Amino acid sequence: MVENLLQSDPPTKTVGYSGVMAKRIKMDEDERFSGVLADLESIRQDILESGRLAELTGTEDCDFAVAFDRYGRGNTAEPAIFIKIQSGGDFDVDDGRLDDFEDFVVSRISDASLEWTMEVKELLGDDRLVVLLINGEEC
Repeated sequence: MVENLLQSDPPTKTVGYSGVMAKRIKMDEDERFSGVLADLESIRQDILESGRLAELTGTEDCDFAVAFDRYGRGNTAEPAIFIKIQSGGDFDVDDGRLDDFEDFVVSRISDASLEWTMEVKELLGDDRLVVLLINGEEC
């Protein structure tokens, strides 16, 4: 499921657009982002169908979402890619495997972004942090 993480971010994060809380990007309501949303859903489906996520979490009872947003507070908030993994239970995985999964997702996003318009890329931000959340906890 491609989702907007605005409602489910940990409370330590302030999410906004260009550091201004009043102007949030609502990708699902803005036609300019339809290709981005389709690409994110395609990436999600490919990862779920390949078993890559189940292998990482150790269970089929798992899901994940990717979202573009901002990470930080106020004017210091920076563009970020949030990779959110939900699992039916806790799982223990070494940092190397998490890094590999994160790198794989980011690589797929990077490949897909070659087809996005310059306007969309600028709105999403060029140099993005990557924030990995597992069951709501930042890793």
